[in-house]
Amino acid sequence: MKRDIKLIFNMTAKYITIFITATFILLFWQNCKVPEYPIENEESYSKIFMQLASDGAVEQSLPIKDEWTTITFGAGYGGLIPLTQNVQVTFEIAQEEVDSYNQQNNTNYELPPLDSYKLNNTTAEIQAGKTGSNSVSLDVNPLKLNGTRSYLLPITISNVTPDIPVSESLKTTYFIINGFYETNPYDPLPKGDWTIHDFSSQASDGNAVDAIDGNLATHWLSEWRRDDNNQRPVHPHHITVDMENSHLLHGLQIYGRRPSGSQGPTSQDYLFPRNIHIETSNDGTTWQSAGIFSMTATPSGAPEATLYFEQAVTCQYFKVTVLNSTSANGDTTGIAELIAF
Repeated sequence: MKRDIKLIFNMTAKYITIFITATFILLFWQNCKVPEYPIENEESYSKIFMQLASDGAVEQSLPIKDEWTTITFGAGYGGLIPLTQNVQVTFEIAQEEVDSYNQQNNTNYELPPLDSYKLNNTTAEIQAGKTGSNSVSLDVNPLKLNGTRSYLLPITISNVTPDIPVSESLKTTYFIINGFYETNPYDPLPKGDWTIHDFSSQASDGNAVDAIDGNLATHWLSEWRRDDNNQRPVHPHHITVDMENSHLLHGLQIYGRRPSGSQGPTSQDYLFPRNIHIETSNDGTTWQSAGIFSMTATPSGAPEATLYFEQAVTCQYFKVTVLNSTSANGDTTGIAELIAF
């Protein structure tokens, strides 16, 4: 009898221990469980955006040649709820954003010339369950930018189907586009009808007309002889060309005087213009600056430098003003040939 009572007691204690242990584990598990905090209006956190817009303005510097260059971009999705259906995102050029960008950044950008860019496949798709779209392409022809000037091309999200909110701060990507010259892609303008409109001075051994005669062995020299008062013209010196007809001018190629006699073959840049101001005109009276340029002569049979305008200009006249040159005395300059393109 005592043995049975002892056995019952041991079994009861065992079950009590199991019960207490199980209760402890249950309580511990409940206390360690991560609490859930329901989020109201989860769909309101879903946004469509342009990924490139997060990087600020996107700069694209392209070699100037008659080729179309493709720039790609797309759309993204972010939110607490995965996409359950495909989303179409449509883009457009946002011309009105140019003024807004300029005001905010104290700049003066313009849209590129209309024929220099085209937006292809304006609609991209974000597939269900995905967070990014396929790519949309923007094509740019750098030659049609007509110079090295930088332009602003804002591309913005114009429509989303189905209707999902667009992030306002990431709605628009600003592309800053400019071209640069690796080689000269333009043909020289014919100069058969060119005449000299005016000049500051000329020497008897270097007439102004010699700068447009097509002969590198002749040259225009500013007057280097001294007058009766021991004076001679000093910088700046200028020469103005009348092309007789209106042309789209992208820049100038300038050849300097060939060294001869005492100058020797090492003086390749003798009298070569160092800093010049180029102006253009349609009537020979009212002038527009095409830029101030610093030049270094290339070592060739005749020293030469090619100058590209920031923006091509349609004109009949161009004026070259030599601000200073490589002359030893600092007074005179010489140009063997002016070529426009």
